[in-house]
Amino acid sequence: LALAVLLARRRRRLPARFDLQRLVRPCVLRLAPYTFPPRFGLAEAPVLLDANENPHGSTVEALDAALHRYPDPRQARLKAAIAGLRGCAPSQVVVGCGSDEIIDLLIRVTCEPGRDSILVCSPTYAMYQIFASVNDVSTVDVPLSADDYQLRVGAILQSLTPRVKLVFLCSPGNPTGRLLRRADIEAIAAAATGSLVVVDEAYVDFAPDEAAASCVPLVGRTPNLVVSQTFSKAWGLAGARGGVPGRARVW
Repeated sequence: LALAVLLARRRRRLPARFDLQRLVRPCVLRLAPYTFPPRFGLAEAPVLLDANENPHGSTVEALDAALHRYPDPRQARLKAAIAGLRGCAPSQVVVGCGSDEIIDLLIRVTCEPGRDSILVCSPTYAMYQIFASVNDVSTVDVPLSADDYQLRVGAILQSLTPRVKLVFLCSPGNPTGRLLRRADIEAIAAAATGSLVVVDEAYVDFAPDEAAASCVPLVGRTPNLVVSQTFSKAWGLAGARGGVPGRARVW
């Protein structure tokens, strides 16, 4: 397998090692980070003039929650709680408005419209290809094996090119319900030096042994691995719109 990985890199002219700076679109790298004012640590202040909030609370009487304040844009407490739950560092957590937003953001950050591609393994979650199409990004499909719905690692390695920026792997599969072999995912991540490998674990809470099924433990030692999870399924919090990807490095 190690030889196959090496040959795939050479044949497809992939980088010798993964470099996030080379993967992200130049226009994104040039963006100046937005500086949040220190007011987000002053939640008890009666009036925050820079935020133009209503200091008297919501004008909608039916709302009991205190929704008149902007939330912490860094989501520090939420990230710490998720990290404790999933066994990773808070710096490895990004919170989105559902996993769909995370999928869309990953495509927009890494893929040049009209030029780059994502790779999927059908049958799989339809939104990968839908978001790719919306962003004028093509899709390379390497179907799962017909007998057991597992990854065809050799075929995937053959399909990796410098234009494939994202590899989406769904485990447990939607709609197959099959857990992908972790060794296969690691082999693909090792070979995909020009791509991010995104493991969508929306249904991992239903796995018989969640700890053994999840790829979160691989995140710290695999620089191009992203693991996406959600509270919408087993946790019954679809209305909260919380998508949680863990990644190896802070962008």
